[in-house]
Amino acid sequence: MQELVSCGIFEGSSGQMAFTCSLPLLSAQRYRLAGQLVQWSVQHGGPGIPVLSAQQFQLLVGNGATLSCDDVVVPDADLSATLRLVS
Repeated sequence: MQELVSCGIFEGSSGQMAFTCSLPLLSAQRYRLAGQLVQWSVQHGGPGIPVLSAQQFQLLVGNGATLSCDDVVVPDADLSATLRLVS
């Protein structure tokens, strides 16, 4: 799973990662491959991918999580500070 984390589809620090927005990775089907690898890991009792932020994980699994500006994980420190000022 470490290779999955370092392949460029995530950004941020471990435990607070978010998906990147990359058209080359999308066209190379890297996001699809990542989904398959995580699915296979979970299906066979593995850890899945414990690097996502808790909020993003809850949204992905459909637990109806709600987010406020304080909860949003933005890997870019400057952008995160600007969002806090605006909110």
